[in-house]
Amino acid sequence: MIPPTNRLLHLPGAVVKIYREPWRAHTEKAALQRLSDAGIPAPSVLADGSIRGRQMLVLRRLHGTAPGSGEEAVRRVIPYLHRVHEITGPGFGRLFDPVATSWGEYLRERLVSYQAALARHGYHEAAATAEALASAPLPEPDAPRLLHNDPEPGNFLFGPAASAGLDWELAIYGDPNLDYARAAHAFAVHPVRLSRLLADQGIAHSQDALTAYRSIHLLGRLMSAVTATPPDPAAAQRHAQDLITKTS
Repeated sequence: MIPPTNRLLHLPGAVVKIYREPWRAHTEKAALQRLSDAGIPAPSVLADGSIRGRQMLVLRRLHGTAPGSGEEAVRRVIPYLHRVHEITGPGFGRLFDPVATSWGEYLRERLVSYQAALARHGYHEAAATAEALASAPLPEPDAPRLLHNDPEPGNFLFGPAASAGLDWELAIYGDPNLDYARAAHAFAVHPVRLSRLLADQGIAHSQDALTAYRSIHLLGRLMSAVTATPPDPAAAQRHAQDLITKTS
């Protein structure tokens, strides 16, 4: 049985992270190495190994302030993510196996899995949204770019000199617009304001892509809520409602 969560053990100057699945450890280690090579602030890997059959990493503990939510917080996160997105990979998808030849191919596989899971759990309207998105032309970035892929407020620290990103176990190579769309929802920033914030910082983006990625983000969150053990009906209801809320 897959353990329900990762485990964190806090030590002086370090954090031991014990992963629920091996691929999460492989992904985080690969992402942190890419970030280190690029000089982007993130925890460094002090050691790796396994304990009781579970993969673990020993990470240098960083200090800073949690960002909270809102425009001012996401205004500081956006340039950090923009630096991350300058890192490119050999293909699209998970860092441990970036084998998709196109971003559209990777997204369609995800959307098909969302559609099947949501239909199986009775979320037929959301399943239809996933099917429609999978059938539509999907954005194609200029290159596979490193994405955090889980830019929640708790996954960043603000310091006096720089911001740092934490928890890279879901990192993928893909389209930066997905990271921005996920961050806007996580930080409670309206999609229209997100577009203005990106424009203010001179970051190229597509409003159509941001809109599509908002839906893809919510579909993924909804699927996670209904397939969790145990399921999270409150979160499922919230994500399902957000899916039908207008963003213009």
